Amino acid sequence: MSQKYLFDFSLGVVNRTGAFMIVRDVLEKLPRYIADVRFWRLIQRDPPDGLWRKCLARLMMLELTLLGDSRVLPWPDSKAAPGRRRVYFDPLYVLRGELERGDIVQCHDIGPISHPELFSWNIARLYRMAYAKIQRVGPGMVFVSDATHQAFRAHFGDQFRFMQTIIQYVRPGVTDGDMEPVHGLPPTFLLTVGALERRKNHVRVMEAYQRSGLCERGVPYVFCGARGLDSTEIMRVARRIPGVIPLGYVSEKQLRWLYAHARGFVLPSLLEGFGLPALEAAHKGLVSLVSAGGAQEECVGGGAVLVDPTNVRSIADGLIKLVDMSDDERATLLRRVQAHADKLTYDAYVESWDTLLSRNDAFPESDGWGQTLLSQRTPCPAS
Repeated sequence: MSQKYLFDFSLGVVNRTGAFMIVRDVLEKLPRYIADVRFWRLIQRDPPDGLWRKCLARLMMLELTLLGDSRVLPWPDSKAAPGRRRVYFDPLYVLRGELERGDIVQCHDIGPISHPELFSWNIARLYRMAYAKIQRVGPGMVFVSDATHQAFRAHFGDQFRFMQTIIQYVRPGVTDGDMEPVHGLPPTFLLTVGALERRKNHVRVMEAYQRSGLCERGVPYVFCGARGLDSTEIMRVARRIPGVIPLGYVSEKQLRWLYAHARGFVLPSLLEGFGLPALEAAHKGLVSLVSAGGAQEECVGGGAVLVDPTNVRSIADGLIKLVDMSDDERATLLRRVQAHADKLTYDAYVESWDTLLSRNDAFPESDGWGQTLLSQRTPCPAS
């Protein structure tokens, strides 16, 4: 009989990005491990949606802000199976729930710790408290990339029950299926897909686009994504730069159309836990421009235009290269990134989580266990 867990999916109350979709996919594929699913204070299988979800998100963040890691009014544990292990799909939510060494926490990045300037003061404060709690307890840790794994280890050491990388995958729903045209766009454009927040580097990209002269050549820059902390400033800059076309949030059908018709994909982020959109773009035949070093370069396996994300001139030169590169060079980069992406399948991802969840209690309770797992991606010790 499979071990069962309380899955904390409070991430799904505030987040509708790729991280949300991937967690949702895993829960749908591995129901035998589910005792209960928790969305903030709600114990239910399906994530809240619509206006109700937005109201819950505001209330949850207010509670986190006011109570932090206080033991006042803790979040409810599993009704169906009290005392079960827990899986937290984001470190933030350990603040209000129980956390024990036998639990598992997934870490997407440590941005609020390593790059606090990219986040609000409150988010940085809450994540500092959450990571302090995680460090005290030492649960099993799962990372979405080796870059995030190494950054976490550098900040918090290795005194955890285990430390394991499970690489994310390209979601079939993004690259396959029906398309819906986005009207009013020319036949050649550059595309960014990412939430409107500082770490996605939208403002520098737009300044680089203005410097590149691509607008005068009839190549607009299109970006889309959910509103974030810095959306007001990003939209203000977009309105003053000719050739920049903000689309806001688009459907998956429209996203597939954008990927299919863009000339190149642009996302030189200041911080990424993994960098999945560049792999999605490669599946549609798009070469990407991403940041050199870190998770993004790891994600594309070197098959991209690599730039310094803090340097507008470097980004501008990269944009020009993305438009002007020869068909042979484009094909070479695509072969490289697609060969890398082909290894990161949905089945392999689910299988890794399946193995981890089935053998969670088999990890030995010994200091430094995580040291043996830095580069491994099969998440469990031999039985």
